[in-house]
Amino acid sequence: MEDLIRKGISFMTFDFAINGDYISTLFANTHHRYQKVIPEWSTNATRQKIIASYWFTYVLNHFACIIGLAAIPTFFITHNLEFAHLLVVFFVGIVTFPVLFLFTYLPNFSSNFIPKLQTVKEQFERKHLEQTEKCRQAQLSNAALVLVYYVFDKTSEMNSIGNNNQIANILMKLYGVDEGSLRKNIDLIFGSSSKRKNLTERKRTEMKNRFDEAYHFFEMLQFNQGSQILKELEIKFV
Repeated sequence: MEDLIRKGISFMTFDFAINGDYISTLFANTHHRYQKVIPEWSTNATRQKIIASYWFTYVLNHFACIIGLAAIPTFFITHNLEFAHLLVVFFVGIVTFPVLFLFTYLPNFSSNFIPKLQTVKEQFERKHLEQTEKCRQAQLSNAALVLVYYVFDKTSEMNSIGNNNQIANILMKLYGVDEGSLRKNIDLIFGSSSKRKNLTERKRTEMKNRFDEAYHFFEMLQFNQGSQILKELEIKFV
């Protein structure tokens, strides 16, 4: 009951519409709901939806509630609502709305709602980028992905390693990473021996790290044969 009263007071004072936590929850729920229907749905589109909700849902509902409360005393006094009474309520509404618009709705929109909405939008985008970055860091590098595929290709006896362009396209579909980067790594790993022998010290260290990634992957799988195949390939870089 106490919570209901508190929410009622918040609604009447119009505080609910500019509450930061409420805007944050509304933004996240609205964005996820529309993104399920339209995967490319942007945070800018969600921002526009929230702004529309402010004017066409919160403002209109609040104003309707104010007018409704004004009509209740009239009903209790007259015990019915005749056309003349409704006309009075209508004119009261005409006079009241500009006052509420100028002194409540518009100031709250400009100085409270929009700044908080913008902050929520930026926080939402930043969290999304952080999650994406964590996923990217957890993923094997493109070179390690090529090495893993090489091992599976050898152990399965598919022997698909050959046409570098074709393999790059296949790995792009398999891993969902940049085809150009995959092709560069395939050219390096399976290209001419002279190219591998003439690697700079920095590039050689980088390749060692990529092999270490692949080793660790097969260790987690407890796939000793995979590690052995990697060692045979790594010798070519020495």
